[in-house]
Amino acid sequence: MKNNKVSFITLGCSKNTVEAESVIGLFLKEGYEISSDLSKTDIIIIHTCSFIQDAQAESHYQIQQAGLLKQKNKDLKIYVSGCLAQLLQEKMQKDYPFIDGYVGTGNFDKIVKLIKKNKSFADTSCAGGVNTFKSRVLSTNLPSTYIKIAEGCNHRCSYCIIPNLRGNFVSRTIKSVTDEAKALADAGIQELNVIAQDTTSYGIDIYGKLSLAKLLKELAKIKQLKWIRLLYAYPSTITKELLETIYETENICNYIDIPIQHISKSVLKNMKRPVNTRKIIEDIKKDFPNITLRTSLITGFPNETEKDFKELLSFIKQNYFEHIGIFGYSDQKLAQSYKLKNKISQQIIEKRVQLLASAQFKNVIKNNKEKIGETFEVLPESVSGNKISCRAYFQAPEIDNTIIVNKSKKIELGKFTEITVKDYKDYDLIAK
Repeated sequence: MKNNKVSFITLGCSKNTVEAESVIGLFLKEGYEISSDLSKTDIIIIHTCSFIQDAQAESHYQIQQAGLLKQKNKDLKIYVSGCLAQLLQEKMQKDYPFIDGYVGTGNFDKIVKLIKKNKSFADTSCAGGVNTFKSRVLSTNLPSTYIKIAEGCNHRCSYCIIPNLRGNFVSRTIKSVTDEAKALADAGIQELNVIAQDTTSYGIDIYGKLSLAKLLKELAKIKQLKWIRLLYAYPSTITKELLETIYETENICNYIDIPIQHISKSVLKNMKRPVNTRKIIEDIKKDFPNITLRTSLITGFPNETEKDFKELLSFIKQNYFEHIGIFGYSDQKLAQSYKLKNKISQQIIEKRVQLLASAQFKNVIKNNKEKIGETFEVLPESVSGNKISCRAYFQAPEIDNTIIVNKSKKIELGKFTEITVKDYKDYDLIAK
């Protein structure tokens, strides 16, 4: 087959990674070759993200870089897929006339057929359902990956445009998810990170009730899975059954990611988020103290007063969360919050981000000191010089701090091993 080398540039979150891995499998089935060398490839597919301004900027940069390659190779085909293709298709067609086609989140699985027609196209509908790929090809040799259990979102947070891009919430069936999980386990996966736009609403649409606990119990029966981890939990749909399942099941990590975004009731109300978030977090820590919590915060939201911010800062100082992603608010034209008045200046936003980060850093140091002398089973993931970076059950891939161990013949990448924490340096633990 001529012009059969395809290169992928996957941007954004882990959900995009899962989609790209699935589509790579479709290309391989059709006889294409996957290439990592952009200078010698025939087709470049840029799977974009538009959730925040930084993600959009990175997507534009990668498109521009691909355009430079096309100036040197007129036969090179460039396609843009995903969120940004939906959000800015008309503008991109004007700004980037060299792009050969666009595909939205709803038809990403059709991109191979569209490309084979050898015509330009713009099929940028939103998901509105679940892409159930059966040809996924893992992009890493490590025994860790993600599994997406649903698509879309029914919440209408005022700062978020995901429902515009991904449609309403649609769950996969338990059988569909467990079948994929078994295939991944057979391929060597031992850590499965469960993801969706909103994992804790799983099953409400197809089973008539919240069913994430039931799904996790089924996944836990797959014995090759050593760690099962829950990400992107919506606060108000976290049930006691779910927490008990996490707490009591051996191969489900005592870890849950709950993006609370804020703690002030007035800010949460403007965000159209659950206003009882404080009680939810306090109850979890009271009843299940050994569950590691991660969260995401947005500061500088329109109308966020100094009082609102101090309430958030005070809450963070109570050290409920071992890991926090802190973001300054940025406008999205399609989001409801874009129309809100009383925008916070960038200077104040940056100051508030730094104050939150400083408070959390003190928590991290305290938590790290408490782990000195403890022994954990870890997954070694990468080498830099004579240091190996590892993760324990309380650390999610790509986003959390790590455990650093001196390079040793006893430690093999991708093979679980035991370490003892001896010290810490800033966010990372030091072990041997």
